[in-house]
Amino acid sequence: MKFLKINIPGPTGRASRAGQTIEIPYLVFKNPKGDQRCVISGGVHGDEVNGIALVQRLIEYIRKNNLEEHLRGEIVVLPIVNLSGFEKHTRQIAYDKKDLNRCFNQRGKTASNIIANALEKNFYSKADIAIDCHDSGQRTILIPHTRVHRFGKKRCNDCTRKMAQAFGSKIIVERKGNRGMLAVEMMKKYELPVLTVEIGGALKVADDFLKQGLEGVINVLKYTRMLPGNPKFPPKQYYLRNRFGIPAKEAGLIKFKKHLGQRVHNGDRIGELYIPSKAKTIDLISPMCGILFSMQHVDSVGKDEIMYSILEDKKCHVRRRTTQKFEELTQLKSIKME
Repeated sequence: MKFLKINIPGPTGRASRAGQTIEIPYLVFKNPKGDQRCVISGGVHGDEVNGIALVQRLIEYIRKNNLEEHLRGEIVVLPIVNLSGFEKHTRQIAYDKKDLNRCFNQRGKTASNIIANALEKNFYSKADIAIDCHDSGQRTILIPHTRVHRFGKKRCNDCTRKMAQAFGSKIIVERKGNRGMLAVEMMKKYELPVLTVEIGGALKVADDFLKQGLEGVINVLKYTRMLPGNPKFPPKQYYLRNRFGIPAKEAGLIKFKKHLGQRVHNGDRIGELYIPSKAKTIDLISPMCGILFSMQHVDSVGKDEIMYSILEDKKCHVRRRTTQKFEELTQLKSIKME
């Protein structure tokens, strides 16, 4: 185990570590047979335990299978990026209460900006590809999927899309992205494709989902020819630009009858919501056909909070008006990333 030591000089707020040094652990797996470099990280958000658990499983898999002997190039693994947030079960960096994944390539002398700049300088600026592992945070659980971002015509839009396909999850989500995001800023600055992996949530390790996640990471390494072998692909993959979130009209206690990942139809009963302010229970009815993409893990929801979301099925026999669509993807062949 090695450590990236980062000095936090000057005042950075009440919870700062001004004038102190923090350490971010990392491991290097290297074989001189190749020259590609991949950075794989977990725990950028402190309350996203499945990203951390996925990286843990990858480290164990590499060691158990002596993967370093077959590796073509170098993998740098960051087991936990935001240790301060992890210790306090919070998304943000504890020292300045900022979201680290909004601080890359940004000006400022706060702890989060300094950490982001140090990660960029020491790891991402030298990488050819990167995989950043997340989950949905403290309340919601997501089915395994990858996320890519839209960029201008001069950017390598297809790079992360091809990595996402190679990961092999059934669903790929496209996002516009926000300023300061790791994936957005590293593409802008270095044309570095950063694949964002999302699995589970609610501070609960999702073992079944993580098996898919580990296979997905290995698939990407095979696809980029950092590992020998051919990646495995599901029969179909779907590329989604928008998903539909269904909010609670009133605060209440929620009880689901359907489970995450289950296919539902327009009119199906998803569950029920008890509204204590009215001593009334209402049925939760699906407004469309599709797959339950995310669900609240806790039993209580606030007014206007998203209870669940659905990935709509355009081939369903029950129609619903919408202008939002997703497209089925074709299979990829294993190629070397340029």
